[in-house]
Amino acid sequence: MTESIFEKPTSITIDALSYLSEVLKNGLKKDLQKHQKLCEDCKGTGLQITNQRYGLSNDPDKHKHLPYNNQYIISCRGCYSGVVSLCKFCNEKLSRFNDCDCPEALHEKDIERATREQEIWDKAIKLDPSDDITKKMGMYHSDDYPHSDGYFEEFEDFIEKWEENHEPDEPKPVYVWGTRLVSLSLDADDILDRASEDLHEDVLDDVKGKEELQNYLDKWCAKQSGTTTYYGENKYAIRIPWGD
Repeated sequence: MTESIFEKPTSITIDALSYLSEVLKNGLKKDLQKHQKLCEDCKGTGLQITNQRYGLSNDPDKHKHLPYNNQYIISCRGCYSGVVSLCKFCNEKLSRFNDCDCPEALHEKDIERATREQEIWDKAIKLDPSDDITKKMGMYHSDDYPHSDGYFEEFEDFIEKWEENHEPDEPKPVYVWGTRLVSLSLDADDILDRASEDLHEDVLDDVKGKEELQNYLDKWCAKQSGTTTYYGENKYAIRIPWGD
């Protein structure tokens, strides 16, 4: 068997400048909005060079882990299309997520958050703990409850945990959110559709006892009490019985 002779990759320098000069001979037009400027990293081009380094398993020269390179042009990681946004308060460059942590920006976010919460509250149906709808929920949710991802069963437990973790003079939350219950369910039509995928086209027309199968599935699912799952939702706002 003849041993192959290793040949190193040939290094070639691409004349990218001449290509880009032709493509971009008229420049790039940018219509900057208020609180925007060109990205200093890519000079407004929206481009940058990245290195894709690689090695070859049969390379006898092992002193470098990834000695070879393929460079190419990608979108600039510091901006969008060569433009960055500036904070309208402090005029500092914003991250790609348009976040700023200056006091004025944080204050505006607090106001926006409070406005959204007020809108949700205004749309919610208000209930008391003694209402039948409340009692049938079985579980409630609040970001102020420090355990079980905010889910709890008894208001007494919620109040106890709040008092353990807060000072008496701290403002107390007024309400918690209701939940909806979801349990395991199986649909006979769906099961039959999947089971008959490789059968003839009209096979489902000849299937008998679909209602019988669905009744069995419903009874079987009703036994699977461990599958019960609660999801918090903003449909019902339930008053916390602090003084009751």
